[in-house]
Amino acid sequence: ISLAPNLRDFELGEILPPMDVPPPSMEANRPMFIDDQWLNDAIERISSEYSIEDTPTYRVSPLAFVRCSRGGKTRALNEIAPLLKKRLGAAVIFVTFNDHSEISEWEKADPIAALCRRIAFEARFDRSAQFNSFSNANVTAYHIIEWLKETNCILLIDVLNVLLSGATNCDLFGEFLKNTFLKKSNRYFAFSSHVVGTTTQLSTYMDSFNNRSVYICELPLVHHVVDAATIFRWEDLTVMEMIYYGLIPALIYEAHLSKTTNNSGYLPFERRDAAITLCETTGLVTNESVVELLSSFITGDKRSIPPPLHELMNTGKHGLLRWIPFHMMEALICFSERLNKELKMIVKSIVSLFHKFVDDQHLSGKAWESLFVITLLIRLVTRSFDPVFLPLLSDSDYSLSFNNCLNCEIPFEKIKDIPTLLENMKTPQRYPHAAVYYPPN
Repeated sequence: ISLAPNLRDFELGEILPPMDVPPPSMEANRPMFIDDQWLNDAIERISSEYSIEDTPTYRVSPLAFVRCSRGGKTRALNEIAPLLKKRLGAAVIFVTFNDHSEISEWEKADPIAALCRRIAFEARFDRSAQFNSFSNANVTAYHIIEWLKETNCILLIDVLNVLLSGATNCDLFGEFLKNTFLKKSNRYFAFSSHVVGTTTQLSTYMDSFNNRSVYICELPLVHHVVDAATIFRWEDLTVMEMIYYGLIPALIYEAHLSKTTNNSGYLPFERRDAAITLCETTGLVTNESVVELLSSFITGDKRSIPPPLHELMNTGKHGLLRWIPFHMMEALICFSERLNKELKMIVKSIVSLFHKFVDDQHLSGKAWESLFVITLLIRLVTRSFDPVFLPLLSDSDYSLSFNNCLNCEIPFEKIKDIPTLLENMKTPQRYPHAAVYYPPN
């Protein structure tokens, strides 16, 4: 952690009273990603916990919005803020550790001060002032507690994981959040994170022995292609493209911007590349770990996924992680170069099939065939058997091939019918063997 600069004195006279702090502004031209029902449900959840005081038998749970980079987390907090202020008549303070008030490494030695500094900045009198005017302000917990006094207040923290990653004194930070914004009635906080692990970390920091939970609120997904095509003005949007981008509204929107402007800068390549590189440089990519990663396509189990990749996933109910193929295909193609020959071939085939899936513009059914074969290959390579779908013995030590084990005299793409396929099959090198054939025609 880098050394802190000389901090300037801070006075409460520099900032507005809590009730006068305005809600965050939103980009005017972006489409509405969040429907009214989701907003109502989220506000109901926050309102019910906000009004409750901690007791020996009930621990108030903060709310978490967890999703990948550019997944709509910030927008969700921005949408909620003014509605909470209107409904509850409370001060609503939105802070972020990204964008205009990005965290500096030296601040991680004192996460309480880092948070308090941003609360003060969001409450600044001069609304045109930039964060650099507060970035070296010595804002303490005492300042914020004195500023709030008995004001009813909800704190919304954007990308909390950015602060907690590599920070020290996190137990004191958890205590401050709990005592100032959670234990009292008419106080509350909610936060967003790229990774589901932040919820477990924060729970431990707040109450290492009392098991205070964090409630994960699933962010909305897009389920209807006609609605999405209208909202995002993407007339030829397909269901396959929606699935490829994880059904995530913000990611679909930015994919369309990239397509129509021929500018890939809208999509979050930088964070994805950093996560992939971290896996590769820290020994997290092995044959065994990639097989585990593939199994998460079926199970959603976060324990099967290398931690750096968590922020490339979508987080569902109960902390289950769902693949976003747009991200995962890049990870798999990079990882494949470090695998044995058989697994490398399977992984590259899965990536190729996903690309065929998303590129199908004809609604011919070939896309769904590709998805079926992807699932079949993943179940076979991970031994994720099912008594109905794939009734094989889990302890079978079989080899696996895809569009292989054929005589070399005839290219696979030339095979047009089952008799020709059977005629040209050759004996596998070892038994038992599972051979999957999916003709391209």
